Amino acid sequence: VNPYRSILFVRLIALVADRRIYAMAKLQAAYLLLCVSAYWSGAVASDATAALERDDECAAGSGQCSLNALQVRAAATQEQALQDGGGLCNATTPCPSLYKCVSKADNSWSQCVPETYSVFRQECVKYTEDFRLLAIKAVNQNCQDSLCHGPDWCVRGYMCAQQEDGGWAQCISCVPKTFNTNCYSWPSPFKVAAQSACSPLTCPTSTWAVAK
Repeated sequence: VNPYRSILFVRLIALVADRRIYAMAKLQAAYLLLCVSAYWSGAVASDATAALERDDECAAGSGQCSLNALQVRAAATQEQALQDGGGLCNATTPCPSLYKCVSKADNSWSQCVPETYSVFRQECVKYTEDFRLLAIKAVNQNCQDSLCHGPDWCVRGYMCAQQEDGGWAQCISCVPKTFNTNCYSWPSPFKVAAQSACSPLTCPTSTWAVAK
């Protein structure tokens, strides 16, 4: 027997096997992706599997299978949330690291809230007021770019400074250095409110001509 022919034959068989394994691997990877995604969304993995089985591209081992799997899961997650009338997290659908699941008292809504201040400050202004208060208390972070309605809305030693005319109110720091720096950006009516909240601190005279 020609040894070179035997080697070529073995390599040919291996190549065919590799192609089949590659196609199966893509299908298995897409299935695994759906299972993980189902865990986070609280959906039933068997539903995702059925959707994949109906997908011609997955059955054919197409590279679009994984993309379609994500689309199927995203659509299912949104539909389930609408049907449940609830939020995006619960005991079986936990939040990722550095996020906390916050729920309304009546369980009508729940959502993952960032615990990191820089992220929380950007997100908290988008919440409804009742949920914002819950989020502030849950992660112990101030939502400084939003309206506060009293001391309960401020944490970490911040005070709720409220203008007498009701024009604005927000949580502010009464640490002297921070207070004096922020005075430059506050309009005069809010300076008065800030001084009242952080008495006996007062804004430097030079700041009154900066922001009106």
